[in-house]
Amino acid sequence: MKRIVECSLLVAGVLFAGVPIQAESGNSGATAVLKQLYNWYLRQPNHEWTRHIAQVKPLFDPHLYTMFVTVLHSEANKREAIIDFDPLVNAQWDAVSYALGAPQMKHNGVNVPVTLKLSGRGTTRTNLTAVLRKNSAGHYVIYNLVYDPKFNLRDFLSQQLKK
Repeated sequence: MKRIVECSLLVAGVLFAGVPIQAESGNSGATAVLKQLYNWYLRQPNHEWTRHIAQVKPLFDPHLYTMFVTVLHSEANKREAIIDFDPLVNAQWDAVSYALGAPQMKHNGVNVPVTLKLSGRGTTRTNLTAVLRKNSAGHYVIYNLVYDPKFNLRDFLSQQLKK
């Protein structure tokens, strides 16, 4: 009997050794943050999220949030739009729905693809990748929004603050 149990455990170990196992708790923690953000966003009428962004401050990396609100509420942005697109959706229009893709664990966080259906023109969609990292308390926060390999929110805000 002991031999059968040992053999069963050995076979199970061999079968599952090659199967990648995702860290469900990490992935679900990261996607939960994005669900909070986009559920909040969808309740904001016609770009009014800019007035209420402080409501979701805990969802962002503190440095990213500080850069974001500094540029967003700057006198320069009030005179002429520095942020001339909706950075939460990477478009000129509001989003009316969102879908999160499969989270991918990276060396220092989780990348989650986000697809957003826009209000502007029929079935127009946009995509971005949310980069989440754990903060000092061990909770995932939004570290960056990557729109394409050469354009992301963190770098864009950094460049604007240097001007």
